[in-house]
Amino acid sequence: MCEVKAENWILLLTYDNLDLTKAAIDTFRAQDIEGGVEILVVDNGSSDNTRQWLHTQPDLSVIFHDTNSVSGGWNTGLRWLFNTYWKEGKPAPSRAQQVLVCNNDVLLRPDTYRWLVEDGGGFVTSVGDDSPSSINPPYKPPTASKRPHPDFSCYLIHQWVWQKVGEFDENFKIAFGEDWDMHCRLHKAGISAECIDLPFYHQGSATIANGSPELKLRIQSQADLNREYFKQKWGMAGGSPEYYAYFAQLVG
Repeated sequence: MCEVKAENWILLLTYDNLDLTKAAIDTFRAQDIEGGVEILVVDNGSSDNTRQWLHTQPDLSVIFHDTNSVSGGWNTGLRWLFNTYWKEGKPAPSRAQQVLVCNNDVLLRPDTYRWLVEDGGGFVTSVGDDSPSSINPPYKPPTASKRPHPDFSCYLIHQWVWQKVGEFDENFKIAFGEDWDMHCRLHKAGISAECIDLPFYHQGSATIANGSPELKLRIQSQADLNREYFKQKWGMAGGSPEYYAYFAQLVG
């Protein structure tokens, strides 16, 4: 584990799919922002060669997290980056003030981190695209998006937002609904979940698509439970027309 304090951090959540992880990290290392970026990888229980490969990458900070849960993996990484910690017997300040959080099935433009920071919002997302050419030059400056729901495959979160809103709800098991819940909590806290038209290549939930039949069945079964939990918590169905209509009126 590297002991690094830097201004610009990327948190990458991985689960198997080593080729995707390598490609994503290549685009992270190429980010064009003053001071460069540091990368924290939280591996969510990979069973392929991902963990062995991560051990060979000295520039990466790595946490091996054995609970295969998106919310749990994000929380583990954000705690490590945003919370104070003990160093040489003394409390040390947090390692980061802002973190770009990505899944391992995304590829970024070289200017992605810089534009998200320059937006100035406490919680900012870009817009996923299913075309690889979306991250190729020429690069156009981003504009504000009217998208009613932010894309949690690639989002920049500041420490003060994390401290005000709190951690992701780990009652959303495996992967489904934790983003809807955080979106509602951001709004309840008076924080805008901004979205800008800055495309990144999102390879269509490849982590799930490339998973075993057993994993897909577990995810589908848990997704139904997560939907019910969200409805009990917020009084509406996450991802429903009612949900999107509610947030659409907020962005105008």
